[in-house]
Amino acid sequence: MKPSFWLQSWKEGGMKTSFHRQDVHPYVKFYAPDYFLRGQRVLVPLCGKDNALMWYKERAEHVIGVDLSMNAIEQFFQENNLNYSQTGHGRYEADGITLFNRNIFDLTSADLGRIDFVYDRAALVALPDELRQRYRKKIDDLMHPGSKCLLVTLEFQPYLGDTPPFSITPADVHRYYGDAYIVDHVKNVSLPNHRMVEKFNLDFLKEHGFILTKTAKKQLNELLYFWPLGALKSS
Repeated sequence: MKPSFWLQSWKEGGMKTSFHRQDVHPYVKFYAPDYFLRGQRVLVPLCGKDNALMWYKERAEHVIGVDLSMNAIEQFFQENNLNYSQTGHGRYEADGITLFNRNIFDLTSADLGRIDFVYDRAALVALPDELRQRYRKKIDDLMHPGSKCLLVTLEFQPYLGDTPPFSITPADVHRYYGDAYIVDHVKNVSLPNHRMVEKFNLDFLKEHGFILTKTAKKQLNELLYFWPLGALKSS
């Protein structure tokens, strides 16, 4: 997916940015509660102006967002009445939050610092298959053993073509992450009334939630205690 696609989407706004939620995704409130986020450094790739950034800002040690669109970053700061300053190349900061107007593939751990938790609602599903493996490797490089990711994907039929969002099944998630992560499939929700169903005449649409725990292979059975067991029940 070319950067120009996203830059033009944010420039046009309206239906072009209909992927932006007006609220905080309920999975965030359930799987990233106050007690879990204390002391955590959170990364939100392809963040846009996601309202979840404020949830993490108010509860975590620090939240870091990355997006190609300066329009989205400026809108986020303005809509949340945050005073911010530029502190480096494409780097903008307010109290408790750093937003990078950069390509996620160009950033390193030296830029971002320690990452304990990744929130991915609109990154993996926004990338065509050929970019997903590259993205997965980049995020993997930024995480450390024991760190976690809350991943939200959509699964639907029929195929919509070469523009996002892309359908990603649980089998796809296991294929991308199963070699080095504990993959907990915690949500599987049918959304027959989702706007995409009518707009694209879909046969079905499901939203999946996953908790991914990065670990060395030999530690796969040892790191489950990092996450509250009650939060892992599927529904």
